Amino acid sequence: MKQLLTHLRSIGSTAVYRKGSTIYFQGEIPRYSCIVLDGAVKGYTITPEGNESVVTLFGKGSIIPVAWSNGQSNSSLYNYETMGDVRVLKVTRNDLMSAIDNNPVYQHEYLDFLRHSQAGLMLRITGLCQSKASEKICYTLYYLTFRYGIDKGDGMWEIDLKLPQSLLANLIGQTRESTAKNLKRLREDGVVEYSTARFRVNKPRLESYLGEDAFRELIL
Repeated sequence: MKQLLTHLRSIGSTAVYRKGSTIYFQGEIPRYSCIVLDGAVKGYTITPEGNESVVTLFGKGSIIPVAWSNGQSNSSLYNYETMGDVRVLKVTRNDLMSAIDNNPVYQHEYLDFLRHSQAGLMLRITGLCQSKASEKICYTLYYLTFRYGIDKGDGMWEIDLKLPQSLLANLIGQTRESTAKNLKRLREDGVVEYSTARFRVNKPRLESYLGEDAFRELIL
């Protein structure tokens, strides 16, 4: 959304949220749409048992809360909390929608953003449907690579998010111990490299591990 973002910068304002800050609470009526410029945000809900359940992650270029921004919801559907220091561009919903409605270039960029987001979330859902922890991890890593991957060459992609193993375990609904055990196995198989909350994925090996030829046609 390069050109749309350039336009919105001229009418919006930037804000910085420190690590652990809540941008929006679930059920809150937002005043602004926030576009993530730097950092990452987790969207989560609280289960009836009082546990945190991470729905998805929002990195650079993400719009939060997207359902409210699109006029599909009257309030924030999730809690949005920063995973580190995060810089956002704040614009009113009316300004965002007006820019998209009145400029074909902005409209095309926004539609492309929504398409990409939807394709990524389909991978996220597919991962949650798997019965094996290793496959849950692989689909989730593929989803994060698809949304936030940086091509490092030779088939290696770095996920442009800080992703502690505890957060990855939350994303796939597994224990931290199970996640660590399966990540070690995947690292030994050359599918993934990781250290200090940073992941690098060998995309060809990940696709071969999953055995899904259709993934090779996805444009990252």
